[in-house]
Amino acid sequence: MSAVLPAGVRRVVLPVRGMHCASCVSKVEGALTPIAGVRSVSVDLPSRTVAVEFMPVPGKLEVRSLRRAIEKAGYDVLGESESRTQAESISLLSQQAEQRALMTRLQVAIVFSVPLLLSRTLNLSAYSALFLAVPVQVWGGWHFHQGFSRALLRRRADMDTLVSLSTWAAFLYSAYVVLFPETLPPAARVTQWDAVSGLIVFVTFGRWLESRTRGKTNEAVAKLMRMAPKTARVLRGGSEFVVPLAEVSVGEIVRVRPGEQIGCDGEVVTGSSTLDESMLTGESLPIEKTVGSRVWGGTLNKGGALEIRVARPGDESALARIVEAVRESQATKPKIQRYVDKISTWFVPAVIGLAILTAVAWLRWGPEPSFLLAMTCAVSVLASACPCALGLATPLAVVAGIGRAAEMGVFLRNAEILEEVGKLDIVLFDKTGTLTEGRPRAAGAITLSGTEDEMLAWALACEERSEHPFAAAIVALAKERKVKAPKVDSFEALPGRGVLVSSGGRAVRAGSLPWLKEEGVSIPPDQARRFSEFGSLLGVALDGALLGAFQMEDALRPSAPAAVAALKDMGLEVYLVSGDRNAAAYRAAELCGIGTVFAEIRPEEKAGIVRRFQSEGKKVAMVGEGFNDAPALSHADVGVALASGTDVAIESADMTLLNPDLMTLVRAIELSRRIRRVIRENLAWAFIYNLFLIPVAAGALYPRWGILLRPEYAGGAMALSSISVALNSLRLRRRDVR
Repeated sequence: MSAVLPAGVRRVVLPVRGMHCASCVSKVEGALTPIAGVRSVSVDLPSRTVAVEFMPVPGKLEVRSLRRAIEKAGYDVLGESESRTQAESISLLSQQAEQRALMTRLQVAIVFSVPLLLSRTLNLSAYSALFLAVPVQVWGGWHFHQGFSRALLRRRADMDTLVSLSTWAAFLYSAYVVLFPETLPPAARVTQWDAVSGLIVFVTFGRWLESRTRGKTNEAVAKLMRMAPKTARVLRGGSEFVVPLAEVSVGEIVRVRPGEQIGCDGEVVTGSSTLDESMLTGESLPIEKTVGSRVWGGTLNKGGALEIRVARPGDESALARIVEAVRESQATKPKIQRYVDKISTWFVPAVIGLAILTAVAWLRWGPEPSFLLAMTCAVSVLASACPCALGLATPLAVVAGIGRAAEMGVFLRNAEILEEVGKLDIVLFDKTGTLTEGRPRAAGAITLSGTEDEMLAWALACEERSEHPFAAAIVALAKERKVKAPKVDSFEALPGRGVLVSSGGRAVRAGSLPWLKEEGVSIPPDQARRFSEFGSLLGVALDGALLGAFQMEDALRPSAPAAVAALKDMGLEVYLVSGDRNAAAYRAAELCGIGTVFAEIRPEEKAGIVRRFQSEGKKVAMVGEGFNDAPALSHADVGVALASGTDVAIESADMTLLNPDLMTLVRAIELSRRIRRVIRENLAWAFIYNLFLIPVAAGALYPRWGILLRPEYAGGAMALSSISVALNSLRLRRRDVR
């Protein structure tokens, strides 16, 4: 599911310690993007990883060059990996260690803050209060001061800068009051130990809680990772061996006993059972599997024993690719986040400038004690401004939402799709394998020349190498009747049309009747009306002469009518676009409740229909699963593929549904809209918070109402804003959207 890199391009994922807010993201991107040879930089704040695509140049541009650039920006690179999953594991260990360190500092700060806040009740001397404040400021707030010093060295400013400056200002002023009280007017001899301890305790607690909450957003992906078994039972030389999953090769036979998990994607060659695929598809009912059925790595074998031929090893299985795809999509940014990042680059310097102006204004025009009021308001402005809420508003919602989608069996290629899904106007459905179950059967035959079995043998020669759903029906019928195909000398598949093979010097064609007519095959006029009465037909021609056609029946998916109705209720226009015959396409549309049908459409014409709607200003989603749907999926604003379809369709799609229940598509669109709504709520809260609280912190309410926001309360509000954004994002983890 992840994109293939161009030749010569390398991708590395670096776990980075020390990133806390949007300003940090901007700093890291600003350090890496200007480097010649760097193609793209993706910073994921929730997981604290940086993915870089670059053109390596020995001695000039290597991974160590990237590491040096990040470290020069003031951050620690903990390792390197080509897998985001592995990099996040390293980062997770670092975050857990950081959480423990934060808790230790928080506990120390609380121990010394309690008597400091009760200093009047305990009748502590001024020097005792100063003694208690030192460990709170130095030890409890060390992580802020360390971040500030790094930012200062790099001539940057971030959240640590604001917290460190505000606490040092309050601490040094209070220490001056204790040590040199006679140099100050009596009204200004007021210590601010409660501001020092309150800021350190509240903001540290907020950062610790935010870190804990942030970790919960990745639970869905972590759960997927834990599903993968570590070993497999491989049959080699007639004996069974238990080997690490990484040592299993394509083509080998693995045995899966009842109650065991399947480690690799493959096909059942022996046995029958039911599999629990809920962890991948969200479908709670077990799925029956027999010989020839496809199975997925990570699913659970409930009943009988199975022997499976491996099609993809463990690290390339559906589960592994899904985990990687989800990680990649969580690390991308919607367009709205890019604007937020730009705002964050000047936000902190602007706040520092505003704090200075606030102090100057109070000193110049404020009432006595003007110096104390200037100090209090300046510290409150620094303490109340929170770039963290802005920086976390989008990524936390994306991580939580895409993780929830993964639990539903919906996988988004990147976060930018969220923007497009929310703007959709039209949904185009393919028919075969999408609205229908994709398991057609040959329900009858119309023979014009020769016997039905002869026609079946020639059809088998064409279809036994084809991926089209009709091909499976022909192969099954031939197997049932014990019909063998003649030897095939050449094979050519024409998506959306049919198959052309050469056998013993004879040209054999099997496909749609319109295509056969284009190829010069004549259809007797007296039979044309007869053919038109049937739905889906697979015509067979030998050396330009029509032998007849097989009548194909494909059951409608039970969920299709409800899904179409739900999409219409959401305000979307729904159309059917099919390469099938008019009769079959209109019959399926009638059963589903679709009013407009485009039938007998070629693959390039499907893409043309998508472009036509787009030229009218419409946002279009295309839903399909076949090779012939790939062009339309690629051109659509949102391409949706069913995982039961071809790899080409899946690779062309922006959204993949593992569950064939089409109501999953409805729930996916609802969830995407919900993610966008939560992002906007988070950003609105973050902007409104700063818009209203900063003026209050600057003392705007004091002249008329005597209201002054103390620094410790401003710090608590700052921490609360980040926590509220995290908790709002976690609402996406609820299961009321399935």
